[in-house]
Amino acid sequence: MKFPSIRIAILIGLALRILAAVFSPGYAMHDDHFVIEDGPFRWFLEDHGGWFDRDVPPGHSVVYPGIIYGILVACINVGITDPQTQMLVMRILHALLATLTIPLAAAIARRIGSEDSARAAAFLVAVFWILPFLSVRNLIEVVSITPLMAGVYLALRRANVRDVLLAGLAFALAFVFRYHTAVIPATMIVVLAWRKERRMALLFGLSFVLAICLTQGIVDLIVWGQFLVAPATYWMNFVTGSDAYANGPIYQYLLLIVGLLIPPTSLILLWCLFKDKRPALRYEVLLPILVFVLAHSLIANKQERFIIPVVPLLLVAVAVAWTDRTSQFPRTTTWMNIAWLWFWIVNSSLLGLFTFSYSKRSRVESLTYLERLPGVERVAVIAKPGVFVPWFYLGHKRTTLTVLTDTTSASWKDLPTLAPTHVVFYDVASRDALLRRVDSLTPGRLIQLTEIEPGLLDATLHWLNPRGNKNEVSVVYEVDGE
Repeated sequence: MKFPSIRIAILIGLALRILAAVFSPGYAMHDDHFVIEDGPFRWFLEDHGGWFDRDVPPGHSVVYPGIIYGILVACINVGITDPQTQMLVMRILHALLATLTIPLAAAIARRIGSEDSARAAAFLVAVFWILPFLSVRNLIEVVSITPLMAGVYLALRRANVRDVLLAGLAFALAFVFRYHTAVIPATMIVVLAWRKERRMALLFGLSFVLAICLTQGIVDLIVWGQFLVAPATYWMNFVTGSDAYANGPIYQYLLLIVGLLIPPTSLILLWCLFKDKRPALRYEVLLPILVFVLAHSLIANKQERFIIPVVPLLLVAVAVAWTDRTSQFPRTTTWMNIAWLWFWIVNSSLLGLFTFSYSKRSRVESLTYLERLPGVERVAVIAKPGVFVPWFYLGHKRTTLTVLTDTTSASWKDLPTLAPTHVVFYDVASRDALLRRVDSLTPGRLIQLTEIEPGLLDATLHWLNPRGNKNEVSVVYEVDGE
């Protein structure tokens, strides 16, 4: 297959990411809104929503939420106060940052392969089905990709001491966003030492550690009064298991990678990769990826997003191995062409679905509807336990309350005190019974205003796994006090 030039790949990748920024609003996962967006949202309150008044600082770095807060402040200063428009600005900025991974992918591929593999890597990273969708999310795993790729390229090039020092700085920036990315430079430092490049390994390690101290360390000292307290807290939570999620099997990420690369073509691509014996590809790119995946496989808490940082680097590796492969399948060329054709058919279909999907549409649009509706003062959302409400889209001017569908929850006692002017139901299965209960606790009758369906992607995921993907229809009511 003949791939387009790197410049064309960059333009295509940029176009896809801008399209995702415009046509794929909402949020994808819990952490790209409630870990990142919720902090800056509360910082606008008089007491910062109590965000900084903690006995123990949060394990996540305050750097990325601080950047989001700066973007929100800039939007407000130029007159952009609508939450949806503010999020559009953020998605576009994230799209521009993510586009930088495409030339970096080409540069890495060129270091370990040929010019043909550089074009293949750039194109694959540009159009890989999930990347435009993820690129516009406020996920620390996604934002860390660009500095991580820059660090890998500089470490591979290491033409001089400056390259190594800059590689340490780039990896430190990735670490500030996502601590787990430290596995990649740590593995590369060990590889350099093993290959008797001890001076480079030492400079690399020192620059990495020093850059972390000058970034994350100083920020924690200013904000929390303790040096590097956020990574230390994160590590303690991990060791004690206080932030544990559901366990997963040790082979979960292996199956996920095979699925992401679209089977059965993925099996062929991975076979080509593991058969490739070039030292730079095998030890300086593939080995760090393997250690990263293995480290996460040994942790009980397994979430799909955890391996996102190495997905573009893995795409570069398989593109190089496939494009520059020796004749490993001399008698099966037809089958290889069929497998490659299958890959592009499925990839294109998924690319179209995800790039134009409104993620968490029913939750976001119900609050956007109320944010733009006059007379909205106090809003209650009836939601299942474990479902978080994205209050950001309602703005700061309204009083809010989340009431759990569990009728024994103490949150029901606060409903009469709130005296809501509007009520939103995220749950539809038991809506009639809950309606009667809300009616009995509110000073007026409920009048339905609108019903908002989930987007196509949300509905599909909910159908495939209703337990893991809670994407219900949202129903908005007005409380008529007359």
